Amino acid sequence: MELDRLLPAWDHRERHRVAVRAPAPEVIAAVEGVRWRDVPVFHAIMRLGSLGAKRDQSERPFLDAMVSGGFTVLHRSADELVIGAAARSSGGTGVADLGDEPGNAFRDFDQQGHYKVAFNFHCTAGELSTETRVLSTDPATRRRFQRYWLMIRLPSGMIRQEWLRAARRRLEAASGPLPPESPSLRKDE
Repeated sequence: MELDRLLPAWDHRERHRVAVRAPAPEVIAAVEGVRWRDVPVFHAIMRLGSLGAKRDQSERPFLDAMVSGGFTVLHRSADELVIGAAARSSGGTGVADLGDEPGNAFRDFDQQGHYKVAFNFHCTAGELSTETRVLSTDPATRRRFQRYWLMIRLPSGMIRQEWLRAARRRLEAASGPLPPESPSLRKDE
């Protein structure tokens, strides 16, 4: 799994999964095809953060919205998609420019005052999973991010669970009912 190469160590991790029955390339395409409107929890969170302002992006792919918001596609293959960013934790906002080889730049990034966040979608053995990992680049950032993680862990997990279910619905629309959903797997370390 490419996520293991890009972020082999982490401070925080969360995983979720659903059962699927389709070739891996179709599953990853379904993940990429999920639209903004298919992830309503994100709408609610964004509305809260923007004091109720609505943005009509319903037909926009959710992945495109994330990439335009600062995330980068670090890896794409037939069975895995990895998205990530190296973000400043204080003293400004923004993400590091990962250049022409974002996967390697992300893996090697170690500038203090940042945290690296990566999440994947991986299809294997009849299952689509997503795993989120976060690694801070120094102890002070790790302490700051710990507080932030306590606030965002639940909504972040809900967004990824909705994204998995939306991809599954796209697959079902194309090929009929799939096996019953497996329970969500959450494992923080």
